[in-house]
Amino acid sequence: MPRIDLFYYGDVTTGQSPAQWYRDVEQQVVAGDRLGYNGVWVTEHHFHMRGEVPDPLLFLARLSGRTERIRLGTSIVCAPFYDPLRLAESANLLDAISGGRLNLGVGSGIGDEPSLAAWGLQRDELSARSAEIHEILRLAFDEGTVTFDGEYYQYDGVEISPPAGRAARDVIWTGAGRNAVELARAHGYRLMIPRPLPLEERLRFNREYRAAVPDGEVIHLRSGLVAPTRALARERAVEFLRNYAAIYLRKKWTGGPDSQAFDEIAERLSFAVGTAGEVADRIRAWTDDFRGTEETAIQFQGPGVAHEHALESIELFAAELPGLQDDAPRTATEYVDRDIPARGVNASLTPYPTDTQEVLV
Repeated sequence: MPRIDLFYYGDVTTGQSPAQWYRDVEQQVVAGDRLGYNGVWVTEHHFHMRGEVPDPLLFLARLSGRTERIRLGTSIVCAPFYDPLRLAESANLLDAISGGRLNLGVGSGIGDEPSLAAWGLQRDELSARSAEIHEILRLAFDEGTVTFDGEYYQYDGVEISPPAGRAARDVIWTGAGRNAVELARAHGYRLMIPRPLPLEERLRFNREYRAAVPDGEVIHLRSGLVAPTRALARERAVEFLRNYAAIYLRKKWTGGPDSQAFDEIAERLSFAVGTAGEVADRIRAWTDDFRGTEETAIQFQGPGVAHEHALESIELFAAELPGLQDDAPRTATEYVDRDIPARGVNASLTPYPTDTQEVLV
C-alpha cells in the first residue's frame, strides 16, 4: 500500500481571504504531522489562475518550522517561471532547514497568454525550458557546480550555496507532461501524476514510466472527503465536486449528494468520498488499478469545504493510516550536512582599495 500524504491545490472558497486559508492549512498540516501522514504537497499558481500560493517553497518553509517529521512537497513548482540557479539554492535551503524533508515536484506550469507574457514566456517554449531546468537542477544537487550551455540557459562553473544534502533523484519528482517520461528515464526522477487527468492518461503515464524507470516511484494526486457517515460526507462534498466539475469536466452539474451523476463525477475527478474505511478501500482499489503506487496524496480541502470539515477528514482518516502505510516503501534518504570548502578572498566585496593587502600583527 502507498504512503499517504495531504495535498493542497490552493484554491479558496469565494469570500475567503488567502490569509485565512494559509492559517487553516497550517493548522491542518500540523495535525497531519502529529497524526502520522507521510507528507504534504502544495501547488504553485500565479495571478488569476485560481490557486493562491505563488511561492510554495516559502510557504513550506513556514510549515517546516511548525512540524517535526512530515515531508514537504511542491506539486509543482512552475520551473520556467524561475531562474534555475535561484530555484536550486532555494530548494537546498529548505531541505537544509527542514532536515532533509523536501520533495521538489517540478513541471512546466500552466498559464494563459497574458499570464505567460508577464513572465516574458511563450507557451511553445515551456517544455524545452523545463527540460533544461531539470538538468540544471541535477547538476546543482549532484555536482554542486553548474556548467551548462542550453538554448535558454547558459552557466559556466557556478558554485551552488548552500550545498545539497541529498542527490537529485532523492529530491526531485517530475510532473507528468509532454517530456516527463524522457526526463525521468534520463535522471531517475520520480513521477507525479496530477488529479484531473483522465484514467486512460494516468494509466499510460504509469505504464510508460514503469518501463522507463523500473526502480522509480509514482505519486498520484487525488481528492476526497471523510465524515462520520457516508451520507454526511457526500453532503459536504457537493460544492467541492460541483466546482471542479465545472472547471475540469466543463459540466454544469446541479445535482445533490444523492444524484445519479455524483459518483460518475467523483470517479472522473479521482474523488473518494465517504467514511474513513470507505475512502481507504477506494485507495486500495486505485492502487490495484495501477499495480502498485508508492505514494497517494489526498486533497481534503477545496472550494466549499469548511475548515473544520477538512480538519475532521484528516483526523478521521488517520485511523486508517496504519493499515495503509505499514507495508509502504520507506525510501526517503538521510540529509548529509556538508561543509563549505575554504574560499579565497573576494576582492569585489571590500569598499577599500585592493591594490595592496595589509598584513596586521
